[in-house]
Amino acid sequence: MEPQREGDGRLTAALVSSDWLLLADRGFYSFATFSAAAQTGAALCWRPPTQLLLPILKVLSDGTYLSALIDPAIRGRQREELLEETRSGAKPDPAAAHVVRVVEYDVPDRDGKELICLITSITDPDAATAAELAGAYHQRWEEETANGQLKSILRGPGKVLRSKSPDLVHQEIWAYLLVHYAINSLTCQAATGAGIDPDRISFLRTLNVVRRTATGTAAFPPERWDAVTAEILAMLAAHRNCNPEWSQRSYPRVVKRARHNSYRVKRATDAGIRHAGPPIGKFAFLGTPPTTSRST
Repeated sequence: MEPQREGDGRLTAALVSSDWLLLADRGFYSFATFSAAAQTGAALCWRPPTQLLLPILKVLSDGTYLSALIDPAIRGRQREELLEETRSGAKPDPAAAHVVRVVEYDVPDRDGKELICLITSITDPDAATAAELAGAYHQRWEEETANGQLKSILRGPGKVLRSKSPDLVHQEIWAYLLVHYAINSLTCQAATGAGIDPDRISFLRTLNVVRRTATGTAAFPPERWDAVTAEILAMLAAHRNCNPEWSQRSYPRVVKRARHNSYRVKRATDAGIRHAGPPIGKFAFLGTPPTTSRST
């Protein structure tokens, strides 16, 4: 937690660890932010902005290709020399450039009309396939679910923080974050034991179970801790406490208010489309340079 004037890039670099796969949408990219995140040692998979130039350095065996992100302050002859250096296989100075792998695909069975582009620091196709990276990026929106759990379920709708000083506000926020982490840790343990996706376990029902267990009715001797924990995990994964499997639906790409982009304004009649199976990505650039324009 920092003042509002602090940018997301600096805060992200301070939080990320080397064993992460960090996903980011196209509004997050800048060369400085990407560089700061790369210095943490984490694997990156970001969607770049439309205007970002991605020169082709080498076509890989799976149809993806290597490209270079170059500091926009470097121009002219120095930029061309840097491109030639990366094209020869030399590792550039990370302060000036990064070699990335580019994955391009669309989702035709979801009425896809745009070519989605991802850049990743995982340059070896054997370490992460194009389909795995696309699937991971598709799930990035689940972060919004965590925000909803914190704001609407754990804290309660319409409620504000009760603390009246900055120090106590920090303390209260950390308390919410720690409780949220503990509940999701229980959820993951229960899902792993039951062999189901953690998304299937209801956060609200888990919260209610934890609240009941944390009251005076939960008194039990320390030697029963393992048994009680096992009972709680089994209760969380019980069928009655699970959400139904998510139906395969898609929605049109719209905005709430008219903006400068090409997406239309949402209509009251807009509804989701049900599909028989999960989305299937159609990957582009399989051996020959793409001829279609990249829409991100």
